[in-house]
Amino acid sequence: MNIKKLAFLFGILFLAQLTAAAEPARTAGQVDFGSLLAEMLDRSQIAEFPEPAFVCKQASSYNRVSVKSGEPTWYATGDCSQFIRCEKVADRREWVMMDVDGPGAIVRWWATQYKYDGTIRIYLDGSDKPVVVGKANQVIGGAEGGIATAPLCAMRARGCNLYLPIPFSKHCKITYDGLNMQETKKFADNIYYNINYIQYPKNTNVKTFTKNDLKTHAKLLKKVQSELLTPETNGLTAKQKIKGAKIVLKPGENITRDVSGGGAICRIGVKISADDIQQAMRSTVIKGVFDDKQRIWAPVGGFFGSGPGLNPFKSWWRQVDKNGMMSCRWPMPFKKTASISIVNYGKTAVTVELGDISVADWKWTPRTMYFNSSWRGDDHIAVFGNDYIKGEEWNYARIRGRGVYVGDTMAVFNRPKRCRQGPWWGEGDEKIYVDGELFPSHFGTGTEDYFGYAWGTHAPFDAPFHAQPIGRANRGVGHTTNTRSRVLDKIPFTKSLKFDMELMHWQSNTTIDYASTTYWYAADKTTGNGQTSPQRVRRKVGKPSEEVPYRK
Repeated sequence: MNIKKLAFLFGILFLAQLTAAAEPARTAGQVDFGSLLAEMLDRSQIAEFPEPAFVCKQASSYNRVSVKSGEPTWYATGDCSQFIRCEKVADRREWVMMDVDGPGAIVRWWATQYKYDGTIRIYLDGSDKPVVVGKANQVIGGAEGGIATAPLCAMRARGCNLYLPIPFSKHCKITYDGLNMQETKKFADNIYYNINYIQYPKNTNVKTFTKNDLKTHAKLLKKVQSELLTPETNGLTAKQKIKGAKIVLKPGENITRDVSGGGAICRIGVKISADDIQQAMRSTVIKGVFDDKQRIWAPVGGFFGSGPGLNPFKSWWRQVDKNGMMSCRWPMPFKKTASISIVNYGKTAVTVELGDISVADWKWTPRTMYFNSSWRGDDHIAVFGNDYIKGEEWNYARIRGRGVYVGDTMAVFNRPKRCRQGPWWGEGDEKIYVDGELFPSHFGTGTEDYFGYAWGTHAPFDAPFHAQPIGRANRGVGHTTNTRSRVLDKIPFTKSLKFDMELMHWQSNTTIDYASTTYWYAADKTTGNGQTSPQRVRRKVGKPSEEVPYRK
């Protein structure tokens, strides 16, 4: 072998060593901080049933008097500063917020306070030394001195949000050592929190998080932080594009594009133009048929996260541009055939611009699932302010079979009366039941908390996994749209999933219009309870100027 060839081989070996040093070594089959970060950017994993299979649950500050459906306390509010127990540690008391066995990971954490006092500590695997210590706005809200920055850790519309994964092998305990409002009776001493966590099977190899992981995986962390803010640069590679068109649809007409040969639709773009854009976004419906079964039926406003009207925002899975183009990047696998239709169920013509539909290759596995999106809506719903015995719940979805729940969009039209109590409509908690649970494994603290903001703030915001494109209903008569999507905090189910949201208003004798669009992946024979009624979507969308009398 000559000198040049020998030098060339040594060069290759040297570069290989540099590459290995740049990417931390990972044991085969191991779940760790780096693997969870990488999963956030993997567009295809969302359509595969998790392996290893895990369960997703929630620890929260919901009022502990809510024990059983049907009892007077089931709809109780006061969902703050509620803890598991109190522990004496050195010269202080620590209130336990969460205490769960591993292996598992914290995957989404929301919290808010009137004032950011008190210290949060995260203890892992039984250690008496916390791996994370700080004020809530540091640990969860991205303030200086915290463990991460935006977009994985940020304050949005007065709500602290942490999406940085924190894996643990054996155990996780989270505590708070501030004043407890339940003791002091001072509202300023509150803390509200929702912590989504996942638990793996007992034999799963999970590497427990340490502060050093932030340095070890700094390059990957920086990539995740950047790409989550530029979703248009991260997507499945399109192997073919089905040409779209711009067309005027008269009432009852549709535009349809068919795909054959198998694969996964990986991008859909739609733009709607109409004299009454609010109504058109409700009365124009997107339908999706995959392998001869309809699996998508929803108003385009709900499906793309805008709600009634054109309300721009950008998130990881969906986006609404200021020019009106709406995009969806959920992967939608199919074995043989697929079709996407836009149908005008309204009473007047609309102009529809259906962009080219991108289709990627897809290797179907036993874990591959079909994408589903369903819608449910009703109007002039009577709500009962300050009378929690008369509380009620709005059902987002009732699904039977095997699948994974991955997000939702809520649209409300509020008709409050002017009074001292204010117009807030979203006091109600989410309750999510998995596989026939009698008590929900997700019991929240308020509608805005579920969607990642706080105190009924009306300011629009957007982020990779949650957004409020419009919030006018939060301060008076008008529309609010909230949307949330899931990646690490997705909810697998093997038999069933039921999602209810309490309808809690501050005023009595008031009505609201309420609609929910849900997104979920499921096995072929899994079914949901979405509405597919043209009459429902034709109903007149509320206008800020309207005055509608109370109707029982």
